[in-house]
Amino acid sequence: MFRKWGISSYIDKDGINPVEKYIIEDHNVKDITVLLNVIERLSYNGLDLLDTKMCKRLTEDLWELRKDRHRIIFSQDGSIFILLSGFQKSTKKTPKKDIDLATQRLMDYKNNKIERSMGYKFALN
Repeated sequence: MFRKWGISSYIDKDGINPVEKYIIEDHNVKDITVLLNVIERLSYNGLDLLDTKMCKRLTEDLWELRKDRHRIIFSQDGSIFILLSGFQKSTKKTPKKDIDLATQRLMDYKNNKIERSMGYKFALN
């Protein structure tokens, strides 16, 4: 099986990668492994994950990766998925503030993607 899609992550103007920060900070090895496995499945299956409980469409341009209590909001730019934000689920619906933050990051990404070389590339084995 080969990867069909690239995975990149939003990098802010200060060089901070919020998704990487979410994955690494305050999580144990099991949580980190779960999150990286879900991201890897996205690289293999793309939006076909919509047919599973692992992915949900939030808006026209945003989707949510879902595993246990973890959520990663992402968008698509051609053959690349851009990871925009990560958080732990605490309500039934995705909070509007998290969707708004991801929308703002997507707009920032689109306006600055050349300068930032499309952000950090996830290295998946």
